[in-house]
Amino acid sequence: MNCLVCRKPFAIPWSPATLLKRDWVCPDCEGRLTPIISGCPRCGHPTEDGATCDDCIRWLALGLDLTVRSLYLYDEAGVNWLHRYKFGGDVVLANQMRPVLRQLREPDVVYVPIPLSEERLRTRRFNQAEVLARLIGPMERTLVKAEVSSQRELGKEERRHRANPFTVQRLPRCGKIVLVDDVYTTGTTLHQAALTLRRAGVEQVSAVCLFRTLNKLKMRPI
Repeated sequence: MNCLVCRKPFAIPWSPATLLKRDWVCPDCEGRLTPIISGCPRCGHPTEDGATCDDCIRWLALGLDLTVRSLYLYDEAGVNWLHRYKFGGDVVLANQMRPVLRQLREPDVVYVPIPLSEERLRTRRFNQAEVLARLIGPMERTLVKAEVSSQRELGKEERRHRANPFTVQRLPRCGKIVLVDDVYTTGTTLHQAALTLRRAGVEQVSAVCLFRTLNKLKMRPI
């Protein structure tokens, strides 16, 4: 059996269930992702003594208050994992995250994945955030619509100053929504989506993100 992340063969214990399993990840790759234990209380970025990071200070100065639970550092292992999952199309890799995502589930909460534009969805054929949201709990994927394509080619300042691409399709029926996305870079996507939902009448909005990118110039050793 070949690992879905590193593609290297490894031995697995055989059982009848083995024949049905399609999401094998080798022990080495299982242990390479770096969980975020402490850091910025608003987004998880590693900071000195758990202080609020520069990105979140900027958002608060703009009057945008959003707490994001980031699970893993977007280091080399995180980049490799997400490349296989998001761009390589190995959707079953998300099952590796099932145990940790299920621990985040709260009662009376609706999980809303950050949507893709129709163009991006046609190209990728699946929404990576939607798959993750389904693993957490009750999901609503039609609440928010996006009119934006990929931000991969945008710089940090271009991301921060882009126009808000999100619209609310209908009024939500719940009082608490948790947005779900794959990577937190500048926070623009999640903050703009949260602002749109609050303007539509949602009382409580927070977010969960699988990975948090690293500002290497500001980060202390971990």
